[in-house]
Amino acid sequence: MTSNAGNSSLQDRFLSDFVDKVLWNGRSDNERLCCELRFHPQNYNQTNAEVAQQINQQLNGSFNTTNMSGTLAAVVAKIKAAFGEQMAADGVESQELQRERGWKPQNPGDRYPWQVIYQWLWEVEFPRRGWDLATNLATCAMEEFKFVDIQERGRDLSPDEIPEGKENINKNEKYALAVRLPFEGYLLLLNRGSKGNYYCLSPSLAFQPKGACLPERPLYLPDSEAKANSLKFEHLGEEYFLAIITEQPLELSWVRPDGNPRDLQVNEQRCQEIFQKIGRQWNARVFYKRFQVVE
Repeated sequence: MTSNAGNSSLQDRFLSDFVDKVLWNGRSDNERLCCELRFHPQNYNQTNAEVAQQINQQLNGSFNTTNMSGTLAAVVAKIKAAFGEQMAADGVESQELQRERGWKPQNPGDRYPWQVIYQWLWEVEFPRRGWDLATNLATCAMEEFKFVDIQERGRDLSPDEIPEGKENINKNEKYALAVRLPFEGYLLLLNRGSKGNYYCLSPSLAFQPKGACLPERPLYLPDSEAKANSLKFEHLGEEYFLAIITEQPLELSWVRPDGNPRDLQVNEQRCQEIFQKIGRQWNARVFYKRFQVVE
């Protein structure tokens, strides 16, 4: 496998694509950096003055920080031009994007236009594009995903001792999946089955409740704390696995101590929840592997 350690994270790629669409015909470094930094998840709690300082630093002192409000207003106008119809279709009220100069929030629910856009961007647009974006960005994990005999799961193996995996999975045979990726974090593992259904294997009560990853040792599905004893596939065809490593664990509403271990299927609503929670973090890394189920 070629690691994507030096490539874009999932959120970074999404934000870069967004900026390109907003400023497709512009060459203003000021506006590009303003758009990138103001709508960056790590900067949400920073003031405009603090973001202006970041812009100035990246432009080697050539940005007049007192122009931040005008620069941001220009960026907001271009976002409205590029995405206004879609935002309206998603329920964003037009008046929330048209505050008068000098307007300030008066009530707890009042927001600046950039805050309205930010919420739409990461809570609606990013989840809508999440699966397609992730599958397009994902690095093929040729060696890091291995189906092994279930008996191998309990062995204390070093990474070099992981048994040879199987590219083909035998129908109705019991397996464990050994995952070893080059990042520390938490594993979200989604499976698109041969029948087109989607499942969340990690985190899950059935296969991997915690999903904490370390580069130096494999993570097994199912692990010793899981409810299931093995992975088994009942239908012929392709099984697609999408792995997303996040810096913090994803607390999914249906994965809880009193939940049903068999509740694994991911519908549109759950997919939206998954990518909303990924969008609240940064630096998610994405990998995939395909296996064929055979007789």
